[in-house]
Amino acid sequence: MPRWVQYVLPGIAATLWLSRFFIRDEGVGVVNGLVVFLIVWWLVFFMMLPIGVRSQEEAGDIVAGTEPGAPMAPNLLRKGWWCTIVTSGLWIIYYIINESGLVARYMPTDGSWG
Repeated sequence: MPRWVQYVLPGIAATLWLSRFFIRDEGVGVVNGLVVFLIVWWLVFFMMLPIGVRSQEEAGDIVAGTEPGAPMAPNLLRKGWWCTIVTSGLWIIYYIINESGLVARYMPTDGSWG
């Protein structure tokens, strides 16, 4: 038996096993869940960026050579953690709605809405 056969059969088995994460008939798969989480995370992050930011001009401490409207302390790490918490809550709501079958009930079948 050729050596490559030893690798082909486990490779096919692994490919079929991994395909269930990418091709799903219903429900939230790993890839679908991750993509939704990341998109929502970035949307929430960009919405949170201006919250609580004071410019150098507002603070009265303008650093030479910088834009006066530049933020003094953007607190990106804290906003990132809050963004992750908010996004996790939103993702759990998305998961519950998607797994309940509510979305599938109103999706078009056979290419028509009626």
